[in-house]
Order: sequence, then structure tokens, then C-alpha cells
Amino acid sequence: MVLEWWERYRRFILLTAAVLFVGCSYWLYQRDQSHKTDELPLHSPAYAASNLETKELKEDSAAAQPAKPVKSIPERDQDKEKNKEALPPPLYVDVKGQVKNPGLYQFEPGTRVANAIEKAGGALPDADLVQINLAEPLTDGSAVVIPPKGVKPPVSTSIGLVQSAARVSATGASTAINLNTATVEELMSLPGIGEARAKAIVDYRSKQGPFRSADDLKQIEGIGEKMFSRIKDRLIVQ
Repeated sequence: MVLEWWERYRRFILLTAAVLFVGCSYWLYQRDQSHKTDELPLHSPAYAASNLETKELKEDSAAAQPAKPVKSIPERDQDKEKNKEALPPPLYVDVKGQVKNPGLYQFEPGTRVANAIEKAGGALPDADLVQINLAEPLTDGSAVVIPPKGVKPPVSTSIGLVQSAARVSATGASTAINLNTATVEELMSLPGIGEARAKAIVDYRSKQGPFRSADDLKQIEGIGEKMFSRIKDRLIVQ
């Protein structure tokens, strides 16, 4: 009976036993692996720790570096400001004589006598431009005097640009000194005026401005009534 039953069902029994054996073996294997994983220390891998430390060092280094200063003024603007500061001051020249609009005019450095005449409205019909050096550059504090035809120009270091201010008579002799344009050498031609007093007159003119009248000369130390009476007939103010 048992043998018959065995012969009939032995394949099924063997197959069932094999499946149970395989299942039990797999279950036991999984249990052992889970226990081993629980026993491992919870530490980051070496390469992960290394990357984390490198990142922290970079962040600390970036935080320690000072911020780059921001340029408040571009370099081109700074160059423009320097160029403005380096520009020379304007020239102030007294244009007078045979011109339509005589007066004190402001000019840029490098301006010529011809430009001064043009700015003063141009020369009058009776102006003698032959005696004038139209190409001569202007200088600050000087006077451009345009003479009429038939009259000699003032005695000066140049014809068109009057640096001195001595007038001449028909005979050519010096008769008067213009206090507002005379040089130290011309002032020294006055009786009693030496180099020190001539320089004092020029310094006074530079600081106080042009003389309004010859009497202003008395404001200079060393020039009293007695000396002024000796030279007043040779003084003019223009």
C-alpha cells in the first residue's frame, strides 16, 4: 500500500521537498545579510568625506577674501577731469584804438592779434593795419592798440601787441607813461622811480586791478605828494 502510494506520488513529494529546501535556504540567506548590515558602523564613505571637506575649504576661502572694490569713477572720466585741470587760464586783453567796439575782451590761449580785432567788431576805415603784426599771439594783461593812418604807433616791444605803454609825440619823444600797461623798465624812466618802486607799482596793479586815476599811485608806499607832483604830468591811465 505504502509502496504503491510512494510510486504514485514520489515525484510530487520530491518536487515539493526541493521547493521547500530552496525557499528555506533563500530565507535564511536574506536574514543573515540583514543582520550583517545592521552591525556595520554608520560612517560616510572615505571619498564622500573627502569631497565634503574640500567643499567646506573652498567656501571658507571665498568668504575670507575681501570684496573687490568698485570703481566710483571710470578711468576715461578721470582722464577728462585731469585734462580740465591742466587747461591754461584765459587771456584778458584791452583792444582799443581804431576798432568799432573797443574794450576788454577774454580770449583763449594762442589767440592772435587778428582775432582780437575781429572780436572788437573789426577795424575802422581809417585804421592803419600796415603797422600791426596781425599774426602776433596775445598775452594776458596786454593791450592791442590800432593806430589811425598817419600816426606813429606807441613805442613797444612789438607793434600790434602793446606790452609797454609809452606814447610818443610828433617828434618821437616820450611824453607820457600809461600806468596800466607800463613795464618796470618804463616806470624807471620816471624821475625818482627806481627798480623797487617800479616793481611795487606793477605788483599793486596785479593785485588791486588797473589804476582808475593817476592819484591811485599815492596808495603805494614810498610815493608821496612831493614825488607824485614831479611825475604826474607824465602819467596817463587808459
